[in-house]
Amino acid sequence: MRLGIVIGAGNKPSSWENYQKACSHLKIDSVLVDMKSANWLNHYIEVCKSIDGLLVGPPCVNPEEYSIYMERLYFIQNEFGTPMYPSYNELKLYENKRYCSHWLELHKFPHPSTTVLCDKVEALKYLSKCVYPIVIKAPIGAGASAVHIIRSQIHAKLIVHQIFGLHRLLSCGYVSWVKDEKTIIPIPLIGSSLKHNVVIQEFIPIKWEWRIIKIGDSYFGHQKLLRGAYASGSDRVGWVAPPIELLDMIRSVCERGQFLSMAMDVFEGLDGRFYINELQSMFGSYNTAQMRIDGIPGRYVYDRGDYRFEKGYFNLCGSRLLRVRHFVKILTDKDIDLSSIEGVQYKE
Repeated sequence: MRLGIVIGAGNKPSSWENYQKACSHLKIDSVLVDMKSANWLNHYIEVCKSIDGLLVGPPCVNPEEYSIYMERLYFIQNEFGTPMYPSYNELKLYENKRYCSHWLELHKFPHPSTTVLCDKVEALKYLSKCVYPIVIKAPIGAGASAVHIIRSQIHAKLIVHQIFGLHRLLSCGYVSWVKDEKTIIPIPLIGSSLKHNVVIQEFIPIKWEWRIIKIGDSYFGHQKLLRGAYASGSDRVGWVAPPIELLDMIRSVCERGQFLSMAMDVFEGLDGRFYINELQSMFGSYNTAQMRIDGIPGRYVYDRGDYRFEKGYFNLCGSRLLRVRHFVKILTDKDIDLSSIEGVQYKE
């Protein structure tokens, strides 16, 4: 067994390094595949002869890098037929708010009403009639870096004028400004400016957001608590048992889309209802436990119609350990025993 690990434009080293570490833990041979070089195709032709599958993960810094990465994966899938994890269809949802909104609407999963507008006149007309506040999103952007709660029609129309410009050839786009603990002053995300289209979502007052994760037969869930008006990117976590309804929901999502794994962000509204905000085939997993029940780290395992809790630290290597294990099972129909992996075990 040998797996290829893709390096793409804009990919953080932590992304592919976590795959390398996971393969090392599971005693699986791996090789890096450079997808960002000009000679990527000849490089892949040589590499593909010696690998059984490809571990992938697109960058989410700007639309251009994402598009190049996905174009090359599409080429690999259709010309070489290399198995990849996550699947190409899952990756289409990754940080792609336009595509995700269409997918959720088509398959009738509960989600905030979302409108994608690609024409300036239509967008301005829409803004004249909609109910405020609204949420304007860039199609790509992690956390809350490209999500804006807009409370007035004047502000919304100013943004739309910047997005579309006086003419499509003269549009500079709308630039989000981000400030965090590492920056003293806000930084303009010029490379990720929003141009030529706008995603508008209804504003739903929420208690908090749920992060629900499915990787193979492993399930996790925790709350993403609010910091101000935002839950995404707040880094505030509520360690409580996720509702079984949400575990069933992500299982249904994955069955409907034939997805191998998925992170689902779900609003819990003040009205008590659940609304899927986003589906992410790649997700941040900096904590070795993505769920704690009564303070105990672990996972749920779906088994014959029931969710069984198992103690342990299962989210090693940014949850890549479980992903590689699942991929190996898909390729070989053999399961890897996690009890032999150092760091997974939970001790009282």
